[in-house]
Amino acid sequence: MNENGGTLRWSTSDVGGKDSFAYWRESLSANLIGMTPEAAPEDREGFEGEIKRIPAGDTALMQLDMKLSRLRMDRSRAEIRAAPGDGVFLYRGYSSDMNFLFHDRDHFVPHPGTTVIGGLDRERYSIVSQPGRYRCEVLRIPAAALKGIVYEPSRLEPRPVDRSTGPAALLHDFFASFLRELPRLTNIERTDAVATLTDLVTLSLRRDRAGDEPIRDAVRAARLRRIQNYVRRHAASPDLSPSSTAQAMRISVRQLHALFEPGGKSFSRFLAEYRIQLALDQLRSGAAHTITEIALINGFDSLSTFYRAFRTVTGTSPQKERARQRG
Repeated sequence: MNENGGTLRWSTSDVGGKDSFAYWRESLSANLIGMTPEAAPEDREGFEGEIKRIPAGDTALMQLDMKLSRLRMDRSRAEIRAAPGDGVFLYRGYSSDMNFLFHDRDHFVPHPGTTVIGGLDRERYSIVSQPGRYRCEVLRIPAAALKGIVYEPSRLEPRPVDRSTGPAALLHDFFASFLRELPRLTNIERTDAVATLTDLVTLSLRRDRAGDEPIRDAVRAARLRRIQNYVRRHAASPDLSPSSTAQAMRISVRQLHALFEPGGKSFSRFLAEYRIQLALDQLRSGAAHTITEIALINGFDSLSTFYRAFRTVTGTSPQKERARQRG
């Protein structure tokens, strides 16, 4: 086990050789994530696995990274009795599909990038059937936070989160942002983010609680995050504006500006800072683009607008920044 800034890491590289899968099965998976992996002898050859535990408030994010041929992961009654999860999980997989299967209901396959929610103490098993690299991240929401909201939260039926509209879409977007930003968040910010996720889970499961003040705050935070993600994806377009963004988000321009007001940073300021950050990354990378090209690539409609925004955000000029990087 290695520790770095509160993050704990376990890896099969700590033992190596033929003991790798046994170490993963007995010492890591069963004790840390409460699931037992199974693989045929021929599929254990070359197996590699790593688990990271990143603290986040009163809970933690578990990151799993495996190189494998084929694998089955069971969460049985025996595992639940031995290591009760006592909560709800938010799951997001990358790189490969992981089938969620059940003995008493139809299975589903969340493709990479899908958010899944479910009870940690619901019997299930999962199968990876294609050789390759498999990564996922799992956040535990303690059951105590959902008491009175969901009957037996730990037994909640797992299901993909609808990312198209409504509270579930806010939950999906905020969880994706949380995973992306987690390494840069302070402990206080991580705690606040988990609280927001908990409120969004509550809202997605019980819409009649939408009037609760903490949930209203969480919805505002999630809507703002969703808009910010949209701005980041479309920042290179010179046509991006409050009006076009509000239309895409299906809200009014007034509502759009109201979401930015509490943070003290307007829509225009957020967009300009993000575009300038992209320009800075290109200047610092040594890219061969001219300054005019960098301005246009990042959505500025004129060189003069780019210069004004650059000086406002950085306090210097693009030429001086490029010269500073070149030494």
